[in-house]
Amino acid sequence: MNTVCATSNNLTDVVTWDKYSLSVNGQRVFINAAEFHYQRLPVPALWLDIFHKLKANGFNTVSIYFFWSYHSSAEGVYDFESPGKNLQQLFDYAKEAGLWVIARAGPYCNAETNGGGLALWGSDGSLGKLRTSDETHHQAWLPWVQQIGKIIAANQITNGGSVILNQIENELQETVHQANHTLVLYMEQIEQAFRDAGVIVPFTHNEKGMRAQSWSTDYQNVGGAVDVYGLDSYPGGLSCTNPNSGFNVVRTYYQWFSNYSFTQPSYLAEFEGGWFSAWGGGTFYDSCQAEHDPGFPDVYYKNNIGQRVTMQSFYMTYGGTSWGHSAAPVVYTSYDYSAPLRETRQQWNKMYQTKLVNMFAASAPDLLKTYMVGNGTGFRVSATSVFTWVLKNPDTGATFSVLQQASTPSTANVSVSATLDTSAGLITLPNVSLYGRQSKILVTDYVFGNHTLLYTSSDVLTNGVFDVDVLVLYLKAGQEGRFALKGETGLTYDIFGASQVASTTNGSIQELTYTQAPGATVLKLSNGVLLYLLEQQTAWRFWTPLVSPTTAYPAANGKLFVLGPYLVRSASISHAVLHISGDNDNATTIEAYVGNQNIETIDWNGQRLPVTKTAYGSYKASIPGTEGRSISLPALDRWHSADSLPEANPTYDDSKWVVCNKTSTKSPVAPLSLPVLFSSDYGYYAGAKLYRGYFDGTSATSVSITCSGGLAFGWSAWVNGIFIGGHNGNGSSTTTAAVLSLPAASLKQTDNVVTVLVDYHGHDETSTAYGVENPRGILGATLLPGGTAAATGFKTWKIQGNAGGNTNIDAVRGPMNEGGLYGERMGWFLPGFDPGSFSSSSTPFNSSTPFTGISGAGVRFYTTTFHLNVDSDLDAPLGIAFSAPTGTVARVMLWINGYQYGKYVPHIGPQTRFPIPPGVINNRGENTIAISLWAQTAAGAKLDQVELFSYGAYQTDFGFNRDWTALQPGWTDRSRFA
Repeated sequence: MNTVCATSNNLTDVVTWDKYSLSVNGQRVFINAAEFHYQRLPVPALWLDIFHKLKANGFNTVSIYFFWSYHSSAEGVYDFESPGKNLQQLFDYAKEAGLWVIARAGPYCNAETNGGGLALWGSDGSLGKLRTSDETHHQAWLPWVQQIGKIIAANQITNGGSVILNQIENELQETVHQANHTLVLYMEQIEQAFRDAGVIVPFTHNEKGMRAQSWSTDYQNVGGAVDVYGLDSYPGGLSCTNPNSGFNVVRTYYQWFSNYSFTQPSYLAEFEGGWFSAWGGGTFYDSCQAEHDPGFPDVYYKNNIGQRVTMQSFYMTYGGTSWGHSAAPVVYTSYDYSAPLRETRQQWNKMYQTKLVNMFAASAPDLLKTYMVGNGTGFRVSATSVFTWVLKNPDTGATFSVLQQASTPSTANVSVSATLDTSAGLITLPNVSLYGRQSKILVTDYVFGNHTLLYTSSDVLTNGVFDVDVLVLYLKAGQEGRFALKGETGLTYDIFGASQVASTTNGSIQELTYTQAPGATVLKLSNGVLLYLLEQQTAWRFWTPLVSPTTAYPAANGKLFVLGPYLVRSASISHAVLHISGDNDNATTIEAYVGNQNIETIDWNGQRLPVTKTAYGSYKASIPGTEGRSISLPALDRWHSADSLPEANPTYDDSKWVVCNKTSTKSPVAPLSLPVLFSSDYGYYAGAKLYRGYFDGTSATSVSITCSGGLAFGWSAWVNGIFIGGHNGNGSSTTTAAVLSLPAASLKQTDNVVTVLVDYHGHDETSTAYGVENPRGILGATLLPGGTAAATGFKTWKIQGNAGGNTNIDAVRGPMNEGGLYGERMGWFLPGFDPGSFSSSSTPFNSSTPFTGISGAGVRFYTTTFHLNVDSDLDAPLGIAFSAPTGTVARVMLWINGYQYGKYVPHIGPQTRFPIPPGVINNRGENTIAISLWAQTAAGAKLDQVELFSYGAYQTDFGFNRDWTALQPGWTDRSRFA
């Protein structure tokens, strides 16, 4: 049944494969993988929280990008040890949680992250011709792969770690199948670099949709092919505003894999776990109901299984936050992604239904070696309203029939008879119903313990081997289910619950039929078998904590069963005490089945609870919820503030600024004027940039300025302290230009100064022109009339960006946290900054608030502190909500304890609510909050809401209230960066 896969890469036989599945340590495995990006959650302790939730929800693998940009602030500089970047801690947590790792280190990653993950220090053009075999590019990325490759190698499963696969590059389309083609050579360069670093696990890659045929050993392999081919697919086509849009499944995966990777397991390396939302989008993740539908994982993920997929990774499973300036321009701060696990780390129904699919896939070993019997509309069902995939194991004869509506967008209820191929012959089951966007996998000859389920019209969730064999089935309330055990008749049973059960015998088959009632019903059969018949929503809170929690792929006798709580992290038995660690929202009954072990009490998160034993051998107790728990959150109504744009003043001292004096650039984009004003050419990559351009005389009537900062960025300009305009930005423009009038009365004979503030929304991915090498900042500036690209009319330009440039003066928060606003350079956003002690004649602090705002164009910084005292046994996800008067044209950034954790742009949107994780915010203790308010018009700007709020509360023993000081370095004097 579980024969070892035959193919290896001749470097290790720990991970092997064949046309059916992957094998790890000689065992066939179904890979349930979750995409997770540690960069998007800069609190290492919470990585374990995420991993606990992934494991509890049936995942056995985590797929992880490693972004070069996050670890390398400057050429030759690498940080793998600072908090948030400590990769050994990441791998250790994965191993502790019992998760394998698919490593994805690029060097290019995409991922809607800044520059696609390429090092921002290469945004000046020094990376060469991106994603080719160009030797300049080769030498640029090679040290990164050498560094990250050693860490991955040390954590391979062959070395006692958890890495089972290593992905090469990302969605690189093999457009030409020629051995000497630059893409082939590039892939071979990367593969050799990882092998030289000691990585011996199989290589994989992810095809970008069905757009090319890339890097498979089974199709025109001229070099560069990987061991295990993967395909990316995002087929939902869902709409946040139209729930009837999309929801059409793809039914050609089977053919695709049969054509292009027929000797390998069918692997969906990125399958839609949600979708990203862009600047200017009309709907924020919180209100995108179409993406919240638990029917999506039920229909789509089972559709994949029906096409012989035995490896699937859901992108994203936890999206997190593109904090600081880590986002690519195509997304804003939130990277919630409508993923199964919310940005707030909260589970929701989409995750719970994903769990049901995951648990089944890992509990059906016969699924790991199948062939396609047939498929189609009306195939082995009585009506064309249902489409069916039928798979069969050639060794055991077990079958898997995946039923879905022929038109998957349909929300109608349908009922058919289904004919199943069993070891007792073809058997037709009546009244198999699909309620709207629902799918079912009907199994035959499914072995559990010492028994075999001959057939069922219910979904199998999982099974366990205890003192008796336990089988768990689920349906929606009101649906009819039927099942029979192979070769077992004359069975009697006891019913515990509200479902109605009837028994009929036809020859050697005794069939039990039931109608699923709400909640749980338990059947205790006379042969010792125990069946949990769960209504689907009850099944969402069914958990299978492992006896050995670090096991990635447990056997049926390696689990305990727990029903009821919001989350179960772990469970163990000691001295007649069942210890359960988990989280809970509403008071409920917890039920645990642990076999014939005697339990005298349940210890729930350290609280001893009296138990009752049921007639069928489980134990029950009442666990508390958080309904009566209060979370006191202060009003944010007392502020200190100061001007954060003294640079607009013509008398401002910029003598220490960098002079823009370059007449050539490595950038593939030509400057529109000289000298070169591209910010990266002067060592400023992330965040806002400030420019000051000097000219003499009063004859100029206007200035033509072109800036680039990524989608939805904006810029503003002043001459001699007088606001002259700019561009407010929009969700579709990466580069904008304007000709701005110069007020004659404001000009003087010498040393006029134009100050330009340019916002930054990230460097591009390679899908946009030259990717990370597309320049940022000012692309060109000329005085009119008369100015030309070579003779612009300006005599000097200077630039200022983030404090310290690429020296990364804050290693903990990293190279993408800060920009060039005056308040940023001075560190006003950092814990410990005291506005009362800050002395500056040009930027004095006062008590004005963001609700008063500023009366004209400019930038003001606001700071305040507040204290929280959230109960230590609560996980209380918190956030900050903003609002502004209608018509406000402004840019707002939010800092919490030094972390830039939100960009609010009210005239573009859509984000107004910003989750803040523990560790960035102190749930117990002092907190510092800072806000920059950039008014882009002469009308000024103000806010009418800055509110701290809670997303919910969960009683837990995880320990979210810790001493987070190591993650929150405080203020030190930064006057040298003025």
